[in-house]
Amino acid sequence: MLQLSFEFAGELPTIAEPGVTECREDDLDRARARAARWSRALAKRLGRPIRLVVTDNRSTMLAARSKGGRLEVRLHHMFLTASENILDAVGDYLSDSDVQAAGMIDLFVEENRARFVAPGPPQAALRSAGRHHDLRAIADDLARRHFGGEVNVRITWAKRVQPKRRQRSLQLGTYLPEERLIRIHPALDQSWVPGYFVEAVVFHEMLHHDMPAVVQNGRRHYHTRAFRTRERSFECHSAAQQWQKENLWRLLRGG
Repeated sequence: MLQLSFEFAGELPTIAEPGVTECREDDLDRARARAARWSRALAKRLGRPIRLVVTDNRSTMLAARSKGGRLEVRLHHMFLTASENILDAVGDYLSDSDVQAAGMIDLFVEENRARFVAPGPPQAALRSAGRHHDLRAIADDLARRHFGGEVNVRITWAKRVQPKRRQRSLQLGTYLPEERLIRIHPALDQSWVPGYFVEAVVFHEMLHHDMPAVVQNGRRHYHTRAFRTRERSFECHSAAQQWQKENLWRLLRGG
């Protein structure tokens, strides 16, 4: 199985990261040729310059944004095995946010996920018990209070990353649906961070597990009106929002 992460920004892609499995040179040549063809076809279809980035990302299979006068399209390498109808669907999705195209892409990803998406970390590698807050205990208690019992989701403290200079925000929690995994920012594992605030962050991510994104007009909407209504059902929702406004600067500073 070919698993690479490389960037394509012209007639030939350049290697950005080493392959996670061994591959023959002819496999790599075919991948380059396929990426080049996809890039040219999408550029012609969309009528603008394309920079194609082929990745091995476990959570984002397709994304696009304007950057440097071009459209940067990030595709999981599974798409290099796709048929022409999937290439057409990607073009329709990027140009018109076509709902039918989005459905075809989602089906293609689901049918190929097990073959191409690397598995998440084993349970033994997860760390839910922090120095001051136990995420597993928090998630289990929230499941009992708000989800009718057990919730089939894993949870861990994320790796600590040094905040960037003049950084103004923190992603306090993330949910990876492919792995059923919640990751919480380690800045919250401090004695002065109240338990109800950690609960609010965990509750938000558990809602993402319980309420998948809604596709409307070809776009995925995560924080729908129904999502926000359920989020406000958390007992300390208002207090948690106020605490974050007053203490985000301290979290950014590292406590």
